[in-house]
Formats: sequence, structure tokens, C-alpha cells
Amino acid sequence: MRRVWTFIGFLALACCFPASVWAEYPTAHLLLNTSQTVAGELIVYPAGTARVNSAIVHILPKTATGWHHHGIPNFAYVLSGQVEVEYADHTRRVYKQGDAFMEAIHMTHIGANMGDEPTEILVVNMGVEGQPHVFADAPPDVPPVVDSAQRKPDLVALAEVDPRLRLDIRYATANNFSGKAVYGSAAAFMQRPAALALKAANDQLHASGYGLIVFDAYRPWQVTRNFWDSFPQYRAFLADPLQGSRHNRGCAVDLGLFDLRSGKVVSMPSDYDEFSERASPDYTGGTAAQRAARDLLRATMEAHEFSVYPNEWWHFDYRDWVEYPLLNLGFEALAGVSVSGK
Repeated sequence: MRRVWTFIGFLALACCFPASVWAEYPTAHLLLNTSQTVAGELIVYPAGTARVNSAIVHILPKTATGWHHHGIPNFAYVLSGQVEVEYADHTRRVYKQGDAFMEAIHMTHIGANMGDEPTEILVVNMGVEGQPHVFADAPPDVPPVVDSAQRKPDLVALAEVDPRLRLDIRYATANNFSGKAVYGSAAAFMQRPAALALKAANDQLHASGYGLIVFDAYRPWQVTRNFWDSFPQYRAFLADPLQGSRHNRGCAVDLGLFDLRSGKVVSMPSDYDEFSERASPDYTGGTAAQRAARDLLRATMEAHEFSVYPNEWWHFDYRDWVEYPLLNLGFEALAGVSVSGK
């Protein structure tokens, strides 16, 4: 039978029994001795009739808790597995089996089990009679500051830079992995140098009988944040919001090819936004024609200073992406953006 001795329990026994009696009891193992939470908050117990409750929280593999705060002291001890907790100040901590800690009280946070086994956590909430102890919160809405970002953003509408581009903005529809529209309009924006390089790539492809079809370009940081929180099972394919996506910087574009004569989209080894090995730009399966089309797209984009993302044949990053900040402008705020910058 497993017994967990908290520091509170240890003090209670010490006060109730003389030292001569302790030889008859198991050795107490100190789990925690602190006056602060993991966020540096002083632990203050709420006034009123005390109510302590405890539970074992189960977090299934590849699932997250949702953003929340506690409002009261909350002791946690990891019985098995591990949990990755992200806080509203853009920091993360991983707590493993045997770790004991006082969770943040007022600072918003979210927990995720990214392992392959369930995580079990013993929690003890020290609150007040009749008062809730967990409060749901919205995720942070301000992206992290990137030290390397030296350039001023200059987003332009791709449809104005090159009207020949075909737009199929999937995230403005339900035809994407999330199953719902996350953009308010089917528009595409990129930083001006990246947009001009994309136009040059499209010029080259037109000479070979193909055109570019754009699935996604600039993406507000909040969308990246929500993807990460809502779909932890896909995190290997998603951008980490603490680093941000190249899409958030306006320097990434998702695209494919279409045939200029027939207007049909050219088949590739996988569908767009398919989270499988077939999405790799180096995947050796599929048909010879599919691989040839994928490789033509890659070679053309690389000739114009874009690089392919290792997990996705459709995702290309412009060379100077690291020099731009993470942006969280909504599409409605960009509605008036044009080539002239007016």
C-alpha cells in the first residue's frame, strides 16, 4: 500500500507524539517545505471556514488541461508519468514522478501530458467552504518578444503582388485539420521581400506550365497558440508558440502547384496538412509523377531563397524570417494593406 507523507502530515505527527514514540512509525520523507508557489507567489490561505479537498488527477497521453488558475494554495505531487506546465509569463516547467510543488495560484497556466502513458497527480486544495478552487482562463494574447527581430514589419497582400496566384486559404474554411474556420477572411499576406520572391518563383513556374496555389501565408500568433493548446497530439507538426511560427512573422507560405492548361491542382505524395510520413519532402513513396511535382516545387522555391520545412513538403520559409517579430494582427486589421503599403 502506497503512503504519501506531506510536510503538513509530518508536522502534525511530530506535535502529537513524543520523540520516543517515533521508532514505532515509518520514516517520514519530506516532500516540500516552502512559503512560495512555483511562480514566486507568497502562499496566503484564504479567510473563512477552511475546506481541504484532495484528489488524484489523471491526464491521458497527448492531452492538455486547458488554461486555468487556482486562486487558493494547491499542493501537487506527481505519482506517475510527467506533466509539462506552461505559464502566462511564457515559461515552461516539466514535473516528473516524485516531484512535489505548490502550483501557481493567480498566474494562469496549462498542463499537458506529452508522454505515452497516463500521468497521475495527487492534488490537495486548501480553500474556503463553498468557494470554487479552479477557474478557467483564456490563453495569453501577447506573443513573446523575439530578440533577433530587427526589421520593421511590412506586410503586403499576395493577391496584389501577383494576381496570378491562386488562393485556397484553408484556415478561412472548415477544410483544414482543425475542422473549423480560424481566419475571418480568405486573404494571404507576407513581408514585402518574401512576397516579391514568391512572385519570382511563380514567374519561373509559369514558364514550365504551372502556377502556385497558396493555402496559407501570414498567420496571427493567437491562432498558433490555440492550435498548440487544442491539439497536443499533433505538436510534432505544430509551431511552438513560445518560439512562434515563421507564419507569425509573415515569412512562411504553404502552397502547391496547379496546371495552367487544365486548372487542376497537381497531385503530391500527400494532401495538404496531412500529419503523416507522406508529408515529408524526402518521402520516397507515392507515384513518380507526384514526387517529381513535389521536387519541382521545392527546387523552384529554393532557387528564390526559400527553404522547405523538414516535416512538410508544402511549407516554405523565406531566408530572413528570423529578423521579423512575432505578430498577432488579425486579418481585419490588415484589410487595407496593399502593395503600396497604404
